[in-house]
Amino acid sequence: MNEPNETTLADYLRVMRQRRVFILMVAVGCAVAAFGASSLQTPSYSATSSVTVRDLSQDLTPIGGAFPGSQTQLQLASIHLPLVTREEVVQRVRGDLGSPLDLDALRKRVDVEIDPNSIVVKITSHARHGDEAAAIANAFAKADASLSTREARHAYAVQAEKVQQKLRRLKPPAKGSLIDKDAIQRAALQDQLTRLQSLSAVARPVEVSDVARVPGAPSSPKPVRNTIGALIFGLLLGIALAYTRASLDHRLRVTSEVEQAFDNKPIVGHIRSQALGHAGATTDARDKKSPGPLSEPDEESFRILRHNVRYLSAEENLRTVLVTSAMAQEGKSTVSACLAMANAAAGKRTLLIECDLRRPVLATRFGLAEKPGLTDYLTGHAEPQDIMQTVAAIPSEENTGGTAATLVCITSGSAPPRPADLLGSERFRTFLAEVSEVYDTIIIDSAPLLSVADTLELIPHVSAVLVCVRLQQSTRDQARAAQAALARLPERPTGIVLTDVKDTGEGYYGYYAAPVAAAKA
Repeated sequence: MNEPNETTLADYLRVMRQRRVFILMVAVGCAVAAFGASSLQTPSYSATSSVTVRDLSQDLTPIGGAFPGSQTQLQLASIHLPLVTREEVVQRVRGDLGSPLDLDALRKRVDVEIDPNSIVVKITSHARHGDEAAAIANAFAKADASLSTREARHAYAVQAEKVQQKLRRLKPPAKGSLIDKDAIQRAALQDQLTRLQSLSAVARPVEVSDVARVPGAPSSPKPVRNTIGALIFGLLLGIALAYTRASLDHRLRVTSEVEQAFDNKPIVGHIRSQALGHAGATTDARDKKSPGPLSEPDEESFRILRHNVRYLSAEENLRTVLVTSAMAQEGKSTVSACLAMANAAAGKRTLLIECDLRRPVLATRFGLAEKPGLTDYLTGHAEPQDIMQTVAAIPSEENTGGTAATLVCITSGSAPPRPADLLGSERFRTFLAEVSEVYDTIIIDSAPLLSVADTLELIPHVSAVLVCVRLQQSTRDQARAAQAALARLPERPTGIVLTDVKDTGEGYYGYYAAPVAAAKA
């Protein structure tokens, strides 16, 4: 059973590297959109003035009548905050500026807040021009201070008049009387009157503490700041989307994922994308439509594969090797043909049998006759010598014994009605046993494991199995299903061949490495 896949830092970095173009496109797209939006915005200037809300008891200090206030400076500022934009103030500002805006529009031009550091009320205005913004902020501060002072002094004067009326209503003491019944009340009212008269003359509840200055640059938009912020956001968004896509994408992309899906079976070969569709290093180019000769790196990769197959088992001579895949189009026929050709080029007596009877391709790739072939022999319509065709191979440096570099190939032949029955027949098993006595290596190109039952009939009668996995196309589910199918069959030494390997992958020039160690029994 497969162990749960734990995501490591290397996995995250791999996703970022693989999808770096996508991440970069998202980031650049966000940055361009932010820059474009900023460029289309109308510039706006901001200017700030401030007013200080004072404790009125401080106004009595010069006349010796101060008394402790009942509210803190922050409380006074908080109470006064909504009064800065009251209707009377906005009307005064509109008149002072001669503004054509209505009261609501003018009120929306300013933001009022308390500065917690200095406990003052800050008035910030916004306008299309810097001088206009400064004028609005200063007009609000001046109007608020003026109206607040006038209102406060007027309120104290009214209170003083009421106290004075109370004093007048008190009866004076009778003539000759030494006792004034209202003396205490008269003294208290007189003290209160003195305080109120003083406040009505000197009270300054609100003062302008800072005058707004004309800004030298607009407060918005800020194209550079917005673009940089959008670029950072785009990078984070791109990374998040890349990981989301990676989590939803079940395709196998790296070696570690393939090994995990196949219970750590050894990787015995890496076949580049450029090699797919080739038939190996042949000198017999009878099919003009077939691809040209393999490049030196691709030839080397199949020589490495040939050596690695020998080490799949240390206890058995692997004479018959079956090549399959989970699904179609994963490069199994390319691996079969080129591996067989590499064996033949080394001077080994090699037989290539095409047992993929439903989608044969070897006749076309080698330029051979399609029939008679294997099915014709199995149905009794041909003899062994009739179905064996030869392909000349380019001798390799390993062929030092002067042996002819010739590959013998058996094509699939005529289309049969029941391929699985033919491959599971006693006649085929007998044939396979007979040719095993003659040839050093027999390569069998079989059908995909998950598509049909043909390969399941063959595996019990071969020495080893190679499973081709096409990177970026084969999925984890397909690989696990193929592994489950192999697990239900008699155990055979099994190796994995990675196909469609890109040169830009994770160091996939590993096909120049030493042969893999022997697989565990």
